[in-house]
Amino acid sequence: MRLSLTLVICMCLLSSVLGNTSLCANRCLIDYDNTLPCQCNDACPNYGNCCSDFFSVGCDTAATSSCYDRCLVPYDAALPCQCNDQCSSFGNCCSDFNNANCPSVHSGGSGGALTLTEFAEDLWSSDTNRISSSRYSYNRGTYISNTGDKVDRSSGDLFTYFDQSILNGATFAPFYDLLDNYITSEGVAESFTAAENAEIDTFLDAIFATTVMGKTTSYLMAEGLVTSESDLRSKMETMWFSSYKRQTSGDSSGFEHCFLGEWKSSTAVNGFHNWIQFYKEENEGDINYFGYVEEANPNLISLQFSWGSSSRVKTITSMMFGASPEFEMAMFTTCFLKHKNARCNFTLDGSSVAIQTYDMSSNTNQVGSAYFAV
Repeated sequence: MRLSLTLVICMCLLSSVLGNTSLCANRCLIDYDNTLPCQCNDACPNYGNCCSDFFSVGCDTAATSSCYDRCLVPYDAALPCQCNDQCSSFGNCCSDFNNANCPSVHSGGSGGALTLTEFAEDLWSSDTNRISSSRYSYNRGTYISNTGDKVDRSSGDLFTYFDQSILNGATFAPFYDLLDNYITSEGVAESFTAAENAEIDTFLDAIFATTVMGKTTSYLMAEGLVTSESDLRSKMETMWFSSYKRQTSGDSSGFEHCFLGEWKSSTAVNGFHNWIQFYKEENEGDINYFGYVEEANPNLISLQFSWGSSSRVKTITSMMFGASPEFEMAMFTTCFLKHKNARCNFTLDGSSVAIQTYDMSSNTNQVGSAYFAV
């Protein structure tokens, strides 16, 4: 009886430690989660939101001994282990090299297919519709060290100049036509007219006419993830444009969530990872830019803003300036098909980049979220 009581007490104590979201025990390197009171990832010291035991349990050094978010990072003699495509030869890979999917990032598919990095770099150089920085400009404003404050720290708009002819581009125009087809609030079922459904077809026609989507089709076929262009298009129609439930049946979709964003409640914003949508809403006076959280190459920024009302805040979101609709659709789709519910690591324009994707548990073929992890 005494032994059983002792065992119960020990189990309760263990459960308490493992389940305590205010501690970093067993939580080092877990991705940022704004529902938790404190964080345990390698960025929290910069934001001042680490849990109290972040340093004592070793979360500050865990990142240097792990391949978490480090696949493709070049050799660094200052680090105790490596995560590049040569570490196996030199016997200095981190212990989680295989679990972090680093080999699949570097190794080609069957038949000598491109690596993910080679594919991404090829797509980047082939994206003739990407917008030059000479056609837009922005003021990043004030740095936000604690996203939980939700305070406007930048006096002006994010965009200081935007060439309106961008919106007449071959793929930007049909993309822009989609932005007024959705109900912003979650909890209200979407209803599409025949004209709005035709606009989706027009958008898909436009992006599939580009070199970017042609190369994406070839890459995914070589990887055995699609069988043809029509198969890829069918999959993309399902993953991006089929409606599903967030709060009520048919109130959301992958495209709406990721590219347009949604009002989750009177105080919160969901999704919203596209620079054109940000310009549109800011230009119409519906967005108040608070400031930036981080910048990274190429053309990536994470930021905070309120939308529709001063109290409805997106605490942190990321977007790529200048990116064409087809490039983002291609990379998000590829990462969703290859590394669903995980970070998809590669280099882009010579810089380490990651895309995070999630599916919908109710239908794993639909995109729940996809964004650049800045």
